[in-house]
Amino acid sequence: MLQPQNYPRFIGKALLLEPDPFVEMVDDDNPWIEGLFLCACIGVLVAVAQLLGSLLLTASLPPSDALLNSVLQTLRQGTAGGEILFEIERALRRAWPLLLAYSGYDSVSFRLLSLATTPLGLICQWLLFGLSSHLLARAAGGQGSLGQTLGAVALSNAPRLLYLFTAIPFVSVAAVLVHVWSVLIAFRGLEVAHELSPRPAALVAIGAWLLLLLVSALAAVAFGALLVISGGNL
Repeated sequence: MLQPQNYPRFIGKALLLEPDPFVEMVDDDNPWIEGLFLCACIGVLVAVAQLLGSLLLTASLPPSDALLNSVLQTLRQGTAGGEILFEIERALRRAWPLLLAYSGYDSVSFRLLSLATTPLGLICQWLLFGLSSHLLARAAGGQGSLGQTLGAVALSNAPRLLYLFTAIPFVSVAAVLVHVWSVLIAFRGLEVAHELSPRPAALVAIGAWLLLLLVSALAAVAFGALLVISGGNL
């Protein structure tokens, strides 16, 4: 059983694509449990950082009604007016509750809910990515077990710790960087867990990531549809 105090060392080496953390994870008695705990820890840390950042950001901005009025006033000054301005204002007023609901701008409860949904979402993504990559790796001739695969690819969530910087207002992290780095780490983990050569390991990692991206996009569309149907009152 790995010790949580060793996680910083594990994560640091995984970020550098060194094989040691993957070997230790695969050789653990319960690698999938270690992976689950690691994902939960990362998810909680990221959720707390994002909550803090959003609260600080909101504290530095005016209330939502004042912000909407400011946006509308700016539009009126820069638009010719008439029917076009009327349609823009109507569309913005209709979309405003949806934007507030999505961002949690005026909703503390929505933000607090993210303390649970962020770790749970990360765990669900890890499980889907781990299962799909395991099936693809076995199809490519891999020898690892599902538990070993889950343990190894859990380390691919290490780049998400970059989101800790979002605790600082107006600071953002490039999602492309996080995803590319995660795929590289997953590639390294699949190499170790399934004893695959670089080419099939890379194809498996990319294929599993594309599947995860598709499922995430469908989930985002479904959530957006629910917001539209509910009028932003979820």
